[in-house]
Amino acid sequence: MGASSARTIQGVAPPAHAGVSSSGESKQASKKRAQSLNHLLAFTLPPRAPPTVGPRRVRRSDSYRPFSRERYVNAQYRFVVKPTFDSQRHLNDPDLPLPWQDVVQVLVPLTSDAVVAAHGTAETDQAGTCPICLSPPTAPRMTRCGHVFCYACMLHYLIVAENGTRTRGSMRHAKRCPICWDDVVARDLKAVLWVDGQHEAQRHRRAFLECHTEKGLSMPDDVLILRLVERPNDACVALPRSTTWPIELGDRSLLCSHPDALLYARCVRATPEHLVESLRADIAGVEAATKEAQAYEPDELSLEFLRVAHEQLQEQLLTALGMPSMPTERPASERTAVRSSYFYFQAASGQYVFLHPIDIKVLLSRFQTYANFPDTLAVAVQGADEGTVDEALRKKCKYLAHLPMSADVTFIEVDWARTAADVPASVQPAIPWEPWADVLAQRSQRRQSKAAREEKYRKRAQKEPQKHRETNVWPEEQSLADDQLSFREAAMVGAEMYFPMHPGAAADDESLFPSMSTPAPARPTERVAKTVWGTPAASQTHSAAAPDTQHMDEAWHTLEERSGNPEQSEGKRPGPKTKRKPKLILTGGGRAAW
Repeated sequence: MGASSARTIQGVAPPAHAGVSSSGESKQASKKRAQSLNHLLAFTLPPRAPPTVGPRRVRRSDSYRPFSRERYVNAQYRFVVKPTFDSQRHLNDPDLPLPWQDVVQVLVPLTSDAVVAAHGTAETDQAGTCPICLSPPTAPRMTRCGHVFCYACMLHYLIVAENGTRTRGSMRHAKRCPICWDDVVARDLKAVLWVDGQHEAQRHRRAFLECHTEKGLSMPDDVLILRLVERPNDACVALPRSTTWPIELGDRSLLCSHPDALLYARCVRATPEHLVESLRADIAGVEAATKEAQAYEPDELSLEFLRVAHEQLQEQLLTALGMPSMPTERPASERTAVRSSYFYFQAASGQYVFLHPIDIKVLLSRFQTYANFPDTLAVAVQGADEGTVDEALRKKCKYLAHLPMSADVTFIEVDWARTAADVPASVQPAIPWEPWADVLAQRSQRRQSKAAREEKYRKRAQKEPQKHRETNVWPEEQSLADDQLSFREAAMVGAEMYFPMHPGAAADDESLFPSMSTPAPARPTERVAKTVWGTPAASQTHSAAAPDTQHMDEAWHTLEERSGNPEQSEGKRPGPKTKRKPKLILTGGGRAAW
């Protein structure tokens, strides 16, 4: 029994070993037939060239602050607050934003400082349009983020839901601003008063000319009118010097009825008369818009919200009519000493347009002290520099410490020669500027050089996009040749163009693929070999290609021959002939590059 079992085991064992040997040979043969395509994946990006110049270290100034819409509104606009508002803290700190719930009206200029400095006058206004109806704002209202809309348009936007239906009580809920997507609530809408500073400047110009005995005096329109502004050292309010300024403010800000307060003061208190006048103007605008809408194709929904806006304004008007009158302000008992006040010239329109420091020195050499400066000055503008209030500017120009941080300011350069020619001597005393001729000439030369550089940079910036377009335009015949590429050629083009296999070699597309420079010739009609995907194999036309490309073509050709005639690669072996499919090996060799 034991002997027969041993013979049985010995008889069975050899076939088992033979099967293992046959399986191993099959795996080895399968590996030989398989074609590795790892060269299409195992790519590496070209090494980055080291930077020629080290990174520039930018020193962040102490005045840097992140962008804030609240700070922007506080710096760019002026405000009318409630009569009962205690503004003691805000009078001492111009950078402290006013509480939005205490703001009654926002003062917005019609023209920019740059336009006033460049032309002296502005013929057109910049009231803009409502972003919703694209028309001049009717009864304009400003959101907390600083955008101006029509009152009826904002009520329409706040009340109507997304599906177009009106929801009851929706005005108490916040919606997104159509411009910046900040939260907007109906109670945060503040009235806007367009300040026409140019109208006031023209009025002051006429008064400046009429105060002289000579008749028929005139000045060119581009002559800018400046007024002497006085700011006490212990105050953040600055107004033109007059018999009504300075006054004792105490813990309250100026009333809007004070002369020049709406043009120069950053914060003024409202009076019942001012509110009633503004609300009546808004009501008149809404009524005119309603009549205009009814004259054309009437929109029931638009008419409905015009009616709602009219009702809201009527309620606000009744509230303003019931307000008690404000007491009048009393002038200062003793005039502030000259040494305790700052004196400087500012545009008669109330905008932040000031004199250049060199021009102030020219005036100081003529009048000896700042207090002796004339109340009105007419100058011809030669150039202007725009800037922003920061800590550095406050240290240089201490008389501008009352302006809020990030406010836009403009410093003008005076052309004294043209000023002497355009302004009559009987209107303004002659100012000797000849001792400063060299300094003024150097300033003019620097301005001209700066203008030439800016013009050069502008032309260069205009030429660069055109040059880029010219170099990146492909010829039409090259695009047609690309359409005739085979699958293998297209694959090779994509692999070499975007994922170079040899980043160290400095070869262009023509050296790697010379056959791409001209359209591919017509294919012969005779039978050609097929690739593993069933497409015709490309002809061997890459005789002048690089060695790496030739090796790649040989590998593709070998793979096609094996796939077309598997018996030649395997040899004749006994046993059943089975057709074996070629294997495509794709490994993650290129993951390291990602």
